[in-house]
Amino acid sequence: MNNNFGSLLKQLINKNNTKEKIVSQKLGYDSTYLSKWITGKNLPSQKNVESICQSLADILSDDENMDKVKSSLVNAYYSDLGFSLLESNINKNISITTSEADVTALIVQILQQLNNIGIKDITINTTLNLFQEFEYHMEDIIAELHNMNLESLQINMCASFDNITYDSLIFCNNILSLTSGNYFIDFNIYKQKMETPKILVINDVFAMNIVYLKNVVFLCYYSFDKKYIEAITNSYNLTIRHMEKVLSYVMPISLRKTNVQLNQLLQNNLSILFSESPAILIPKEILDSIIGNKEHNVESKEWDEHVNYLSQISNIFEKYTKHNNVKILIYESMLLQYLNSGVIEIGGKKHTFTKEQIKKHILYICKCMKENKNIEFYTISDTIDFDTYSRNTPSIFLSPTSIAVGNTNIYTDKPSYNFYFSTEGSIITIFERYLDTIIGKSSCVKISADRLATYVE
Repeated sequence: MNNNFGSLLKQLINKNNTKEKIVSQKLGYDSTYLSKWITGKNLPSQKNVESICQSLADILSDDENMDKVKSSLVNAYYSDLGFSLLESNINKNISITTSEADVTALIVQILQQLNNIGIKDITINTTLNLFQEFEYHMEDIIAELHNMNLESLQINMCASFDNITYDSLIFCNNILSLTSGNYFIDFNIYKQKMETPKILVINDVFAMNIVYLKNVVFLCYYSFDKKYIEAITNSYNLTIRHMEKVLSYVMPISLRKTNVQLNQLLQNNLSILFSESPAILIPKEILDSIIGNKEHNVESKEWDEHVNYLSQISNIFEKYTKHNNVKILIYESMLLQYLNSGVIEIGGKKHTFTKEQIKKHILYICKCMKENKNIEFYTISDTIDFDTYSRNTPSIFLSPTSIAVGNTNIYTDKPSYNFYFSTEGSIITIFERYLDTIIGKSSCVKISADRLATYVE
């Protein structure tokens, strides 16, 4: 068992030049309890840990650092507790549960335990379609992953798209919620072509196998046993060996270098949901101004590549996009934030427009809308929260041939990590239905060119 709590407690006692007996008396516990906590033989009861740590902080700190001491003790306690729970299960034989909700609770508990022992990198390999098997429970798993303050997350999962009808809101919300973390998320979906064993492995600490008997009885076998985990992992590796990735993580620079972003803007039908500034239909004079003012701290080759990209989208906006069928969806707060800050992401780089440039940009969109009735602009009210969808989730770029999901975090100093891409027709169709559903909500309002112009006039 880890002994972070006991070691920290001993350190605080020594730092305050006091004795265990005196601390136990002030705490109101027998000295044997304190001794066992310090040696790591026992931990305080979870029910009383908050009050015990508060009392210890009162005894072993001054007023200025009391909260810090309490927080350190609580964190050390839960680190030891999580390790203890995992350790107690590690050599158990295979266990069984018969409820999807219980499986979800089990996965959440394991993630909590890994968090308690300080694990910051999580890998989940599964042949389960998590968004179908646990569609009403995935929120709990995703919420726990985001609560873990991770450095990286990798999820590889399988899905079949043949003769299966998905709830587009649940499916897409789960993808967007999952990929919205401010840490590196390598998320991939493999296309399942045949019936496969339903298995899931978390790091090298847990594995499970789900069995349906006559499509009625649900059985989930799971274990922390190393041999069981190794067997399930080998089965997973063999199963996905010849599967095709139909949605995968991509480097942002790859989208630009392979002209994916340009190809999407060339498509006659384009739907975009922006969770940031509306980087589309930017007037040529603004892009020319950016090209003429080289940014600081950018290497010449990198800047030359960016200039080439800006030149290309300038031509595409003028020759194609403004004549195509385009639906632009943006949260009203994001539109207002752009109008106030001018911060905008173009081709993977952040830029800041002047007030005059912002006005020209919005009025140019209005001009394009008046000239082409097939350009539609929608604002989504942030005051209405539906189906857990949040404006903090990534932006969507949807064309008839591809779907791109990107989380650029342009309003923070954190680097942009999470971009995902697919040309799978079934996934494109699901996202088409998803955006159509959003447009049909009362919180989504189609606005005219004249109404949009009032934002800057």
